[in-house]
Amino acid sequence: MSEISSRETLLRAASRLFRLKGYDGTGLNEILQASGLPKGSLYHHFPGGKRELAEAATRTGGEAVARLVERVFSEAEDFTSGAVKVCETLADVIAHQDTVLACPVASILQAGAHEPHLRAAGQEVLASWNACLVGHLRRLGEPAPEMAAEMLIMQMEGAWMLSLAEQDGAPFLRLAQWLERQKAA
Repeated sequence: MSEISSRETLLRAASRLFRLKGYDGTGLNEILQASGLPKGSLYHHFPGGKRELAEAATRTGGEAVARLVERVFSEAEDFTSGAVKVCETLADVIAHQDTVLACPVASILQAGAHEPHLRAAGQEVLASWNACLVGHLRRLGEPAPEMAAEMLIMQMEGAWMLSLAEQDGAPFLRLAQWLERQKAA
């Protein structure tokens, strides 16, 4: 296995497990077993061990969401149509998964006070989503882009939590419907 593919394999295995079981609920041996790689590969790519791997997995998962938001909002005609399409797209992604996983930042933010580096990585990811949205909302002429971006992230995080609890993407579809109704009101 090449270095790039073994690193990617570790990131994918870790991300899935962290999002499924949380940072504290996932052990290095589980990650290695899921990746099929030896311990030496983990420390070669992530000398800081589990924490460094978790930071990288969170950033990688966060970048995937950021790309989705960027793609959808680059085609949006207004805030509501972009927000609705993001929610529908996330619901569709969830529909094609065997298990609904937590948001890429949720599992490491739960690590809390004993892992400040992880909290910082989660904050960076959320800030990147916010910056992406603010840029698009300014372009679309949204009168309060910072507030609208933050409110959408809060709503999406709530939908993600409900999707996790229900093991279904329907909360994202309900949020999309609510956003459309708010525009019509």
